[in-house]
Amino acid sequence: MHRSLLSLSAALLCWSHGSAALAAPLAVDGPLPLKSGDLVVLLGDTFIERDGNYGYLETALTAAYAGQNIRFRNLGWSGDTPRAESRAYFGPPAEGFDRLKQQLANLKPTVVISCYGAVDAFKGEAGREDFLKSYRTLLGMIQETSQAGVVLMSPPAAQALPAPFPDMTAHNKDRAATSQAIAGLASERGLRFADLFSAMGNTPVDSENGVTFTASGYAAIVPAFLKALQVAPAARVPDQLRPLVVEKNLLYFYRWRPQNEIYLFGSRKHEQGNNASEVQLFEPLVTEKETAIHALLPGK
Repeated sequence: MHRSLLSLSAALLCWSHGSAALAAPLAVDGPLPLKSGDLVVLLGDTFIERDGNYGYLETALTAAYAGQNIRFRNLGWSGDTPRAESRAYFGPPAEGFDRLKQQLANLKPTVVISCYGAVDAFKGEAGREDFLKSYRTLLGMIQETSQAGVVLMSPPAAQALPAPFPDMTAHNKDRAATSQAIAGLASERGLRFADLFSAMGNTPVDSENGVTFTASGYAAIVPAFLKALQVAPAARVPDQLRPLVVEKNLLYFYRWRPQNEIYLFGSRKHEQGNNASEVQLFEPLVTEKETAIHALLPGK
């Protein structure tokens, strides 16, 4: 009896330590092991959301894994943090957090590339512990909800611009410290870390204000993005690929963030809620674009 109780205690102890990473983790080093059939969610703040408009980062990943039928969903939200503050609409952050949880449950991604830290870096060292605490909560939710393998990506480097824009030197030091904190969190959780900040280095990248990148800025970031993920770039990227990726992202944006959501699903759904079912009609349109995307990339 005593021996059985000890065995049970040991099993429970192992389970409690392992529950922080319920999903089968991706290899922490080496080429990013995406495979045919994967659904990859790109999650994060402004940096991720705006690539949905330009498509450079997603296009580079799509081309790099040509012929493997990998799908991507952009769930970026401008100004967001691991607390899901930007996703809350008119309610508290918990509302946005629950919304993200439901979206992940519906999508069932196999891989999540998460890029947070740009917003919290403005708080400096004083806000770092709360950032890590909230990130741990987010990671627990992601892995318990979807069982996805997770990649933690550092925020990109801010860019220097002439006056009247502020000097970004001090802020980049905070971004570097935030990146190191994310690397520590990845190590703690046994997750893969992609150091975009270091990969970008001091290479100048076009931006609107030092932290929000233009289309040409995203194009310039692609090599660093792939390097951080340890992904070899495709030898050839068809000219038609990026426009299709952008069109697909726009259709999916309408699917998960309809402009009149408050009327369709929110507090005023009594007015137009009867139209909510039409949002689902974007799904086959997204699939149609994905079919066209994969037709351009039949194999390496």
